[in-house]
Amino acid sequence: METSELPRGTVTFLFTDIEGSTDLARQLGAAFGPARSEHRRVLREAFDARGGHEIDTAGDGFFVAFERAGDAVEAAVEAQRALADGSVRVRMGLHTAEPYLDDEGYVGVGVHRAARICAAGHGGQILLSNATAGIVEDLDVEGLQLEDLGEYRLKDIERPQRLFQLTVDGLETQFPPLKSLDLPGAVMTLLFCDVVYWSRVIRELGDERMVTMTRAYHALVRRDVERHDGRVFELIADNVVCGFDRPLDALRAARDLREALRSEPWAAGDDPPGVCMAVHSGRVAEPRSGYFGTTAFRCSLLCDSADPWQILVSHATEALLEGEAIDVALRDLGERTLRAFDQPARVFEIA
Repeated sequence: METSELPRGTVTFLFTDIEGSTDLARQLGAAFGPARSEHRRVLREAFDARGGHEIDTAGDGFFVAFERAGDAVEAAVEAQRALADGSVRVRMGLHTAEPYLDDEGYVGVGVHRAARICAAGHGGQILLSNATAGIVEDLDVEGLQLEDLGEYRLKDIERPQRLFQLTVDGLETQFPPLKSLDLPGAVMTLLFCDVVYWSRVIRELGDERMVTMTRAYHALVRRDVERHDGRVFELIADNVVCGFDRPLDALRAARDLREALRSEPWAAGDDPPGVCMAVHSGRVAEPRSGYFGTTAFRCSLLCDSADPWQILVSHATEALLEGEAIDVALRDLGERTLRAFDQPARVFEIA
């Protein structure tokens, strides 16, 4: 297809892929070829009926572009309905973006994002990005519902992606957890923050001024954490829990956040209350759901033992930095015994 015929501006990408195609080929034997051909016929028919532009058919999947998100969604639904009783199960991912279009076709992060969304799903499932879901929600199509699945880390995409499942009347609605980088047992670095003497601050300020200060505090935390590719998991009053894939990003975020809280206007008066911080790395039980297990418990105890404006760093985090070019100065404080733990642990602080 000539690129001059492709839609420009805001377009919706639809990626598809056969789930477990290798195992299916082994099971079906010689019948796999006809089954795959029929699957292609069904998909092309659905795409063509809704004005889809077929870009690529690499492997067992399709890459299709639509001028309207509603058409892309209806094409995906029609295709899944037609495939529902067959042996071929297809995962689908949709994302709406403003890609670049050159002589070779579409380029840009939007293409990769749509492909990764598709790869996170399961056969029979239709996943939508936050951008596409917002458009579909406004369409209010009967028989279609959006289920917010939360945020997920996808391969080669820096920030977590908010994904939605398109639930279709008469089709399967229950699927296994999405395939993402937020897997149980993954190693993550946590950052805890806690404002000193918070209850006294509340009494002195009163409710209305306290709410204003809390919002400003949360805004600074979110800004500096996300600036260093972190995720804010919990913002409850003065208590903050954040997560990072890379320990060095956590240290940089903590350092910059401390400077911001010291110098930028967020607290009432000229003397802001002190903030204690702690950074600790370890395996987390279920990062997507916010269940961090012992790693979070140890990080909270480390935060409790910090002095105002002090950032304590566990030995576990410091050890993970070996071999990296570190631009955050760490001072060795020796061993410290944390409450509820019998064995002392080596502790560092950000200078």
